[in-house]
Amino acid sequence: MKEVQYYTPQKIVFGVNAVDKIGQYIKEMGISGKAIIVTDPVLVKTGMVDRVVEALKKDGFAVAVFDQGKPEPDNIVCDEAAEFARKEAGNFVIGLGGGSAIDIAKVAAQLLVLPGKTEDYLVNTSFPKKGAPIIAVPTTSGTGTECTMYSVITFAKDGIKGFFGTPTILPDMALVDPTLTLSMPPKVTASTGADALAHAIETLMAKQENPFTDAISLKAIELIAEALPVAVYEGNNLEARVKMSYASMMAGKAFNDPGIVEGHAIAHTLGSVYHVPHGIGCAVALPHAMEYNMGHCMEKMALMAKALGQKTDGMTVREAAQAAVYGVKQLLEDVGITPSWAPFGKKEDIPMLAEMMTESPWITAFYGWSKRPMTKEAAVELLTRSYEGRLGDRLY
Repeated sequence: MKEVQYYTPQKIVFGVNAVDKIGQYIKEMGISGKAIIVTDPVLVKTGMVDRVVEALKKDGFAVAVFDQGKPEPDNIVCDEAAEFARKEAGNFVIGLGGGSAIDIAKVAAQLLVLPGKTEDYLVNTSFPKKGAPIIAVPTTSGTGTECTMYSVITFAKDGIKGFFGTPTILPDMALVDPTLTLSMPPKVTASTGADALAHAIETLMAKQENPFTDAISLKAIELIAEALPVAVYEGNNLEARVKMSYASMMAGKAFNDPGIVEGHAIAHTLGSVYHVPHGIGCAVALPHAMEYNMGHCMEKMALMAKALGQKTDGMTVREAAQAAVYGVKQLLEDVGITPSWAPFGKKEDIPMLAEMMTESPWITAFYGWSKRPMTKEAAVELLTRSYEGRLGDRLY
C-alpha cells in the first residue's frame, strides 16, 4: 500500500464574480491588515487589478500593488516583490494573475517574515517555516498553482529553472473566478490549457498515482477535451471558461502529491535553454512522454482515451492507449500547437539537452516521481522524437 499525503488550500472559493467578494472571504479566514497584490502590467491595463482593489477597500482593507511581475519569473523579480511588500508593511499577499504572478507572490509572502533573499532558500527548494498568508487569484486556466505547494523560479545568473516545493507556500485561500479568464488571448488560452492537460495526464503516469488523484485527473482531462477548443476560439464563452477553470484547479490538486514526470522534465529543459514558454514546452513533450510510458501505464492511458472522447469500443487496451496519445496530439493541433520544439531550437543541441536532462538536479528531480528511470539514450530518443514531432514506430 502506498502512503500518500494530500495538501490543499484551507479554503477554496469557486464562482462567477466571486472576486467581487474577496474581502469578505478573507475576513472569514481571520486574516486582517494590509494586502499586497502581486500582479503584472498587462493585468493593470485590463482593469482587473482595480476591480480587486475596489473589492478589498469595500471591506476596509488597505492595499498596495506590486505590478512588475513577468512571465517565467526569476529570483530577482521575487526579491523586488518581497522588498516592496516589506517597505509597504504588508500583512498578507495576494497573487493575482497567471502562474507566474502567483509563484512570485508565494515567495514574497515567505520573505515578508523571513530574512534574506530568494536565492538563499531556492537552492534548498524550501523555506524553514510558514510566511505571511497567501491568497491566490488566478486569471488563467493552466498551472493550478492556486492549489499547489510549488513555485517555479528561474535562477537569473544562469537561466536554469529551479523550483520551491514545500507546504509552507501552499496558498491559504484559492479564489477561482472564471470571469477573470475571459480576456485571455487565444494563444495564451491554448498554452495554459495544455499545461493543465499535462498536469492531469502526467499525474496518472506517476508512481504515486492513487484512486483519489486518478478520479480528479480523469475528470480534468474530460473537461479540457470538451472546453479547451471552445475557450480558444470563442473566448467569451463563459461555460467553456468555467470548465477550464475547474480543470486547471483540479489538475493542480491532483499532482500536488504524486508529482509530474518526463513531460515536465523536457519542458523545463527547453525552458532553461531556449526560454520556451512553460505551457508550450509541456505541450511539445506530452504525447511523446505518453508513448515513453506506454508499457507500464497502458490501462491508465486507455481510461485517458475515454476521457478525451475517443471511441474505444472494440479496441484492445493497447489500441485504446495509443488512441489516447493520438487524441492528445489532435487536441493540441486543434488549438494551434504543434507538438515539436523545432521552432525554438536546433537538432544538433540534442546531446547537450540530453545531458542536462540526465545530469541537472533541477531536471532529474522529476524522475523521483516517475515509474521508470531515465537514461541518456532514452533522453536522446525523447528529444529527437519531440523535435521531429514523430509518434509511432517506438524505439524506446
